[in-house]
Amino acid sequence: MFPENPLDRWRLLPLNQVAALKLKEAGEAVSQDNLPVFQLMTWGLDQGVKPVHRRTTQELRRLRYKDPAAAYAYLTAGTAEDLFSLQRGLIRLTPKAAAEKLLELLDLRLNENPDNPFSLG
Repeated sequence: MFPENPLDRWRLLPLNQVAALKLKEAGEAVSQDNLPVFQLMTWGLDQGVKPVHRRTTQELRRLRYKDPAAAYAYLTAGTAEDLFSLQRGLIRLTPKAAAEKLLELLDLRLNENPDNPFSLG
């Protein structure tokens, strides 16, 4: 029996499922090394989406390789009420537009606390 990939249970969260769907729509293979939500944002940057915050690209790289629970919690902190709406909205968007929407969420996190981007407090 193969050991379970620690990211597997995080991939089952609806936001990651939608991100994986958008990656497939874009013709991208879903990575086994990263969560789809972060992979889609990285793909979006590669496709020319311009982040608002100057450190978005750097912080996205750090989040991709952070503990998946902490990275996902950081990205979605304070969005519990709106997370369902976000997920539904992403389904209707093109992959690039979905990546842009997720990057806007990351930009919001960075703007909330630019000196300590991973602080949830």
